[in-house]
Amino acid sequence: MSDASTRDRGFFGETIRQGRIFVWYFAQFVKMRLAYRTDFVIDALAVMFSALVQLAVLLTLFNKVEALKGWSFEQVLFIYGFSLVPLGLFNLCAVNLYRFADAFIIEGRFDRVLLRPLNTLAQVLLESFNISAFNEMGLGLALMIYAGRKLSLSWGIEEILALMVLAISSSLVYSGVFLAITSVSFWQEDRMGLAPPVYNVIRFSRYPITIFGAPVRFFLTFVLPFAWVAFYPATWFIGSPEFARWAYFTPLVGGIVFGGAVLIWSRGVRNYSSTGS
Repeated sequence: MSDASTRDRGFFGETIRQGRIFVWYFAQFVKMRLAYRTDFVIDALAVMFSALVQLAVLLTLFNKVEALKGWSFEQVLFIYGFSLVPLGLFNLCAVNLYRFADAFIIEGRFDRVLLRPLNTLAQVLLESFNISAFNEMGLGLALMIYAGRKLSLSWGIEEILALMVLAISSSLVYSGVFLAITSVSFWQEDRMGLAPPVYNVIRFSRYPITIFGAPVRFFLTFVLPFAWVAFYPATWFIGSPEFARWAYFTPLVGGIVFGGAVLIWSRGVRNYSSTGS
């Protein structure tokens, strides 16, 4: 497509056009994925089973204690449920981040991405999807509703809008962290993978960070900011006024983390050298 054509269409027109293309990406992927329904069902059940196992651990813990550093079972359950919603949003499009070095850099598929008149990052994120991520989001919402009833929380328009904004902002934190890790592949092949150990740290974010020592709280808040994917935004609904004030910074943190990762990605794209294959 020529630059003149893009200018004639305008920024918003071009955004809408590319948005439609990515909707077609998703629709075609769903059709292809549902062609193998047995595999789809097995993947969905595996994700659900993993989440239920972690929930069972939580239930076992609270069979031994009535509260966790002052946090009741229902409050911890709400935080856990909230954590699954942004995680599901992230996992929906994160498949290619995990295998970017092998699939795109080493195999040379990124050359094909550069030839298309579409945003490179969007192409990589939307080339394939993890449909079973909807199970994570569904389970998370169900746990939040259940825990919310136990905590006598009301769900009005304000709460629903807050949930949408905070969940999307939290998913940007996930996306930013792993996008930054993925972008390292432009300078150095990451066959061993930095993502798996970082992904394991997510489990710590599903509990109130006040149960950890000061160094861990600092690390999860300012270094690897996974406290912003569950604890801080969830306390807008269930926490004290002190923690609720922290929750207001979630969109800012999500924007900074993701925006910084996009800048690293952009530099990596400029640094990319074709494999010649």
